[in-house]
Amino acid sequence: MSSLRSPQRPEALTALGAAVQRVAEDSLFACAEACEPPRTAGLLQARPAAEPWLTAAIAFTGPFDGVVRLTLPRALAGDLAGAFCGVRPESLDAAQITDFAGELANMVCGLWLTQTHRTERFALAAPVVVLSAAVDAAAMAADPDALGMALNDTPVLLGLAEGRQAVRS
Repeated sequence: MSSLRSPQRPEALTALGAAVQRVAEDSLFACAEACEPPRTAGLLQARPAAEPWLTAAIAFTGPFDGVVRLTLPRALAGDLAGAFCGVRPESLDAAQITDFAGELANMVCGLWLTQTHRTERFALAAPVVVLSAAVDAAAMAADPDALGMALNDTPVLLGLAEGRQAVRS
């Protein structure tokens, strides 16, 4: 349940998307843009069926509580980690790529909260990153609680769950 201070879902997802764009441009030398559902579906369907994906989640508490989730192909996380660290992506091991996915979610969540709630104080938990062997592209594209984005023309999904229940799960 939303508190009086929590943003409404469409505005919150739009602001999260803006945070991804800014982090991508300022820190990763990458291009990011929000996508309409048909484009998101097309980008997802164009990916290999058995491609590994990472979902990084950051729980936060403060005037309102919630969890920001960022889901992206592991290959994209590797490319972005290489750009961030100034190394070739193939020189990074799986643990470094997973750590970077968590850091990316942390940067996005922190920037989003800072930009939308400048005078409020939030605590962010350590990121939790889960590897999936494959994703259900149709279900992801149809999720009304997610924002589809293209990051270097690769699909990324953002999600926001609000409330203390979301933080505990």
